[in-house]
Amino acid sequence: MNRFFLTLVFSAFLAFAQAQQVRLATFNIRVDVAKDAPANMWRDRAAMVNSLISFHNFDVFGVQEAQPNQLADMERGLPNYTLVADAKHNGLNSSAIFFKTAVYDLVKSGSFWLAPNPKDDKKAWDAKYPRGCTWIGLKDKKTGKVFYYFNTHLDHVGIEARKHSVQIINTQIKEIAGENPAAICGDFNFNQHDENYKSIQQTAVLTDSFLLSPIKYTPNGTFNGFNITRSSEERIDHIFVTKQIKVERYGILTDCFSGKYPSDHFPVMIDVTFKK
Repeated sequence: MNRFFLTLVFSAFLAFAQAQQVRLATFNIRVDVAKDAPANMWRDRAAMVNSLISFHNFDVFGVQEAQPNQLADMERGLPNYTLVADAKHNGLNSSAIFFKTAVYDLVKSGSFWLAPNPKDDKKAWDAKYPRGCTWIGLKDKKTGKVFYYFNTHLDHVGIEARKHSVQIINTQIKEIAGENPAAICGDFNFNQHDENYKSIQQTAVLTDSFLLSPIKYTPNGTFNGFNITRSSEERIDHIFVTKQIKVERYGILTDCFSGKYPSDHFPVMIDVTFKK
């Protein structure tokens, strides 16, 4: 009887461990640029960005527009995280990823370009800049569960570039992650009413986490332009997930500090578990 009871307790504990919740996020932190002076310079926003991330306790998150000096400031301010960033992407359109060092082991990492040849780092189609995607494979140190996280930033000018980038993303995620759970975050530069938004989900590889979440916190859209009075329902920053991921909560984090926003975008956060 005691042995049976212990078996039940162990089984319940194992099931709980396997369903451990993971907090994923995406955050366009706004490039460090002189024209933001004096009100919204990075030197004044860095502590806000790090504080927001620490308080909301992201497990894995992607950042866009992070220059090398910004990533260095984040590494110093977030010592519990490991940074993965392709050196080629550490310019205006950097798509870097941070993960909790104590929780995960890095299994694999890499990057590809949003171009006809994903190994080609030149701008493609009608894009203004070369655009890429950084990815990591992580293994949970407790459960042994492996999942993949991708981070990208689609072009803000190129209509054809965004269209083709969506196709490349779907193909690359299938090839890289295989049957493992995977999610892609980023600044997609298209909202939920755009044809590209529909297109990225039509292959049944990815679904917007917003649509899957039973609990949603959306006090605003995801772009604010540093305007504290701006109101919008448009979401251009997204987290798409594969079918192996169950989304528990979705939120657009509109934190401000004494009337100042940490960035001209709001971070998006989701809590997920992995299906068996």
